[in-house]
Amino acid sequence: MRTQVSVQRKRHRPQLLQYLVMAVVIIATLMLVKGAIAWAAEAYLYPIPIVGGLLQSLEILEVSNVLVFALLGMGLGAITLWLPAKWGTGVRAIALVIAIPLVFLSSYVVRQHLWVQRVAQESELLPQQAEQVTSEILHQATGNAGLLGFFHYTVRSPILPTDLGELQGAHLDDKWFRSELTRYSGVEPGLFSLLFRLTGWGIRVFYIVLSAITAAIYFSKGIVWAETTRLDRSTK
Repeated sequence: MRTQVSVQRKRHRPQLLQYLVMAVVIIATLMLVKGAIAWAAEAYLYPIPIVGGLLQSLEILEVSNVLVFALLGMGLGAITLWLPAKWGTGVRAIALVIAIPLVFLSSYVVRQHLWVQRVAQESELLPQQAEQVTSEILHQATGNAGLLGFFHYTVRSPILPTDLGELQGAHLDDKWFRSELTRYSGVEPGLFSLLFRLTGWGIRVFYIVLSAITAAIYFSKGIVWAETTRLDRSTK
């Protein structure tokens, strides 16, 4: 009995390694794809006058999540063919749970990098200085720097300032805009702030949920394919 268990373990080791390698390849590839889509949108789509700003506010590039996360789910589901048949769906889904935020956030990593580059160019700063300035702006606006701060900041300000003067006055401009809305409408400024935040988070949460659901659906389809293939092999 022990001999059989030992043989099974040795047989599964190459398959587990193959699974891990393929999982890393799939995740890394789709992170690159997501980043490339973000770069293309920032370079060619969002600079279009008027229309580009509207599309950026709607974070239209995230529509690509349907295709990207379908490929992610299907790929990670299909390679469970190399996992032991006794492992449940929950264990098999660990890679998917890890992959979803990594792939989703990859576009924001690229967007933040491009933003820092534009700030450096338009404000005539060194890259390190631009990094420091943007980190301070993010921390002042959201309480967090880095990717987390950028993720929060773009919820309420999808169109990012790049000139140093605009960056330093962005917070004041935001207050002025809300005070003007209050003056003309008579509505408390806190209500406008809440409305803008809810709208921004509503768009962001919609894309997150869409990504997770798409990945889960195609992950289950990938598992069905893997189980069918495993069954066909065992009957031959």
